[in-house]
Amino acid sequence: MAAVYARFKNQAGSWKYEKVAKGRPPKDASFHVRFTDATGKRRWSPPFKSVEDANANSEGVKIASEAAAHGLTVAEFRDTLNAGKTTVKDAVDAFLKLKKRKRPKTVNLYTNALSHLVEHLPKGVRFVGDLATADALDEYLEVLEREGFGKKTIHPRMGVVFSMLKDHSKETGVEFASKLVSVAKPVKQKPKAYSDAEIKKLFEAMSEEEWERYAFFLSTGCREQEMMFATWDDMDFTHKTYKVEGKTIEGEEFVPKNHEVRVTPLTTEACEMLKARKARMKGRLIFTAEGGKPEGHFLRKFKAVAKRAGLNCGTCKTTIKDGKYHLRKDVEVTCETRPVCEKHYLHRLRKTAATRWLHSGINLRQIQLWLGDSSLEITQQYLDDVNPSGEDMQARIDRAGRLVSSC
Repeated sequence: MAAVYARFKNQAGSWKYEKVAKGRPPKDASFHVRFTDATGKRRWSPPFKSVEDANANSEGVKIASEAAAHGLTVAEFRDTLNAGKTTVKDAVDAFLKLKKRKRPKTVNLYTNALSHLVEHLPKGVRFVGDLATADALDEYLEVLEREGFGKKTIHPRMGVVFSMLKDHSKETGVEFASKLVSVAKPVKQKPKAYSDAEIKKLFEAMSEEEWERYAFFLSTGCREQEMMFATWDDMDFTHKTYKVEGKTIEGEEFVPKNHEVRVTPLTTEACEMLKARKARMKGRLIFTAEGGKPEGHFLRKFKAVAKRAGLNCGTCKTTIKDGKYHLRKDVEVTCETRPVCEKHYLHRLRKTAATRWLHSGINLRQIQLWLGDSSLEITQQYLDDVNPSGEDMQARIDRAGRLVSSC
């Protein structure tokens, strides 16, 4: 292993070599790298002006000597050393190619996380073996923290890095890179269903268009993307159901969660509303943005409704981009004056739909199927058991999803 020594004259006037340790190096010293060459002999490098220069070149000095001993250039010798090693960039490209057919949202997560990694690799890290160390992973984690990413972003991004490294465990010798560094987990907040009084205030503050959109959320318990890509072909007005299935619209692809097609119920009230909407609307999508593309601002608009309804807590703080064009800048705001309250999000409508179904006597297994959850455990985190009644299923669905008032 190469080490740095200081060469200087002692008090007797003789030249002396002393290994550089922490602290001040001797005055008027030159610095040399002590290394073992390819033949096993101990050698000294030419002098360097500073400890930093010697340290920076220590590995290169050794490699240059070994390359010369083998009759190779440094580049040729490095190629022999690196044979069989995978660069981080090649590993990332292979991982993304393997995952490219997953759900678009998942592919975007993988792509964003690993693109950022490649752009911010710790110093000296080139191969996956270099990255699969506690020091390298901790250094990259510090980069994410310095850039202001929160726990909800850092945790899944580091998870993607760990998954990519696991594909190269034979090369790195590390099967579970997640054990090398401590990544703080975000605190999971259990969604809270809206009360009847809150639902009444929300819907009274809505325009007709907003009422129709969020009544659909509340009736079906759908996720945001399942609403974005809802088409009239998915509606069955006879059986009062909405089918969630994959499709591509305007070049955007939608893949259902768990890649499963499912059917969710509609209330009689929601069916009548949608029939009237279909009679006056054009196009394939039930809800559209400008240009006929899928609506992608359900959450932002829902927060605006909550603000108008007077349901913001008034204490949430966040930083947003404010202003137009080149005048845009970061501004800290609170939900007292802006529609940014963290207590209002679309998953609460999903939670509310599920809770109302359960309280109306619909069994947990049926609710799991309607929500499209992969297990009963996931569904149960929303709910408490309630004994079902003998009431007709459609009557229960209508009662569960009935709005307190309509437009």
